[in-house]
Amino acid sequence: MRGLIEKDLRLTLIRKQTIVIFLVMALAMGVSMNGAFLVAYLTMLAMIIGTGTISYDEYDNGFPFLMTLPFDRKTFVREKYLFSFITAIAAWCFGAAIFGIMDMVRNNGAGLSEIPMMTAIIPSMYIASAVIIPLQLKYGGEKSRIALFIIFGLVAVVAVGAGKVIENPLNPIADVITALQGLPGPVVLLILLTVCAITTTVSYLFSVRIMEKKEF
Repeated sequence: MRGLIEKDLRLTLIRKQTIVIFLVMALAMGVSMNGAFLVAYLTMLAMIIGTGTISYDEYDNGFPFLMTLPFDRKTFVREKYLFSFITAIAAWCFGAAIFGIMDMVRNNGAGLSEIPMMTAIIPSMYIASAVIIPLQLKYGGEKSRIALFIIFGLVAVVAVGAGKVIENPLNPIADVITALQGLPGPVVLLILLTVCAITTTVSYLFSVRIMEKKEF
């Protein structure tokens, strides 16, 4: 497992210019935008980079070579989820640090109390990784992007449709949404963690099944 993490870290560091650009953009956003957006943006980019290592593994027929190394396919899948989580945590910490420094400079630390609740960004964004990883393993880099666009498009359509339905004050769903919005922050975080854990477990089982059926 440690060797796979080191491999993916080295593959990630190959794209130094891209990472530097992201960091510069993060610093610029730290000056001009609110902290929640900055932290969410960095966390999302980090997980995209983390899951993108699957494309590097596929490049130049790399999977057949990887599968000759002393680890099984379940370990390979577990490492992808773990590496994505590590990159998300690292990016979140970096974004939170930028936000904290900027807030100390501009507001004397008045907004630092927001940082604990920003941890909700990690499970929220990690759900995207749980969707991307099995798609990458199943369809490869190019086809998985098309499938991902279709899924997110359908989600957007459903969200817009649901918004129209919720706007109706006589709709009982509107009362449920209002009740959820009134929940305390720790309860919302617990719900997000539960949803993330369930989604990740289901995603992992699908990914393992996909890898076990692959022929190299």
